[in-house]
Amino acid sequence: MDNAFTSDECNVLAQALDTAWEIFLNSRRLESANIELTKAALTRSILSGYENGEHNPRRLAIAAVAQLDRVPAWIAATPSVSPAA
Repeated sequence: MDNAFTSDECNVLAQALDTAWEIFLNSRRLESANIELTKAALTRSILSGYENGEHNPRRLAIAAVAQLDRVPAWIAATPSVSPAA
């Protein structure tokens, strides 16, 4: 990924991530997931789909959530760690 995105493209990507996160939350898998890694996996999948020509935010979101099943189980089971204050 060596491109800069336009404002319109960023809006599409943000909408796709928001939709993907909403779909993921509705799947009721949150309690077993590492939030940081889940969001990173969704983002990477959305960017990949966008670069491969899909520009519909809903389809990008659905594909990204479906790809979470390919994330290794140890990542999903890793607790989220917050930095010490």
